Amino acid sequence: MLAFLAGQQAHAAAQTGDRTVALRRLHEAEAAMDRAESRTKAFGSYDPAALSYHIGQVRYELGDIAGSVDAFEESNRLREPVYRRARVRHGATLAERKLRLGRLEEACGDWHRMLDDYEHAQSGRCDDRYWSMMSAIRPHLRNGHARDLYERARTLVLVAA
Repeated sequence: MLAFLAGQQAHAAAQTGDRTVALRRLHEAEAAMDRAESRTKAFGSYDPAALSYHIGQVRYELGDIAGSVDAFEESNRLREPVYRRARVRHGATLAERKLRLGRLEEACGDWHRMLDDYEHAQSGRCDDRYWSMMSAIRPHLRNGHARDLYERARTLVLVAA
């Protein structure tokens, strides 16, 4: 529970621009997670994937987009497949950040993986991530990877309708 709370506090401090507190709380979250892992799972679903998610959010809020991408990739690697809604939301965030870094083709790959889970996740928040992807990719339709992604995504909505 301490790791979860410290991770939340780190993210909040980063959002308010308090770099020192954000990094201190992140360190506390990592230390608490290390202690918890040496025993049993201390707090439900707060696991290394969730900690990596918080690290990614803190790095992003502090202006380290590339570091945020690294942490989100780690989070996605660690996240259990049963957490489909989280995989959709966080996969979309990862893709958006890669797009901001100019890594369009990698972003398309992440969005394709997001769509794999999106087909099975029923959630308004996931729907929001889908529509954000559609908007973000539209200006890049001259690129074959972007066009393939867009067409696949459009097909998903047509099938559901």
